[in-house]
Amino acid sequence: MKLSDLFTKENIVVDLPLSGKEDLLKAIIGDLDSKGHIADVELVTSDVIEREKVMSTGIGNGIAIPHAYTDGVKELVAGFYRSAGEVDFDAIDNKAVTLFFIILGPKESRRNHIKVLAKISRLLNHVDFREDLRTAADAEAVIDVFKRFGDR
Repeated sequence: MKLSDLFTKENIVVDLPLSGKEDLLKAIIGDLDSKGHIADVELVTSDVIEREKVMSTGIGNGIAIPHAYTDGVKELVAGFYRSAGEVDFDAIDNKAVTLFFIILGPKESRRNHIKVLAKISRLLNHVDFREDLRTAADAEAVIDVFKRFGDR
């Protein structure tokens, strides 16, 4: 699975307005809902927030990967969001977050969900990948980063 196929231009936002953790998650889910990717926005929001309560998806280095298995989507949904500033996301390194990868998958298709999480996690070990995402001018530039690093 190529990241540039999963993270489409319409699901990439590089200037997400700054807000608190829960409001930011609601804004991301609302954006995906407005684009027709969410079947039940209330269920998705609840599932993502409940997942965050179990353990923060802030993985360090200014990155979070909020994700959930939810019946609120019909197929795997992914989005990349870069906030306009730093967000306190209770990350494991206690640093603020600016890069957000959201992965939502139906409960019955966990395999692809896990594959995407694993691929993103591997790529995030590369400093150049992280920095290129931080400096990408627009959605097209983000897709170029995914193609350079994630389509191997």
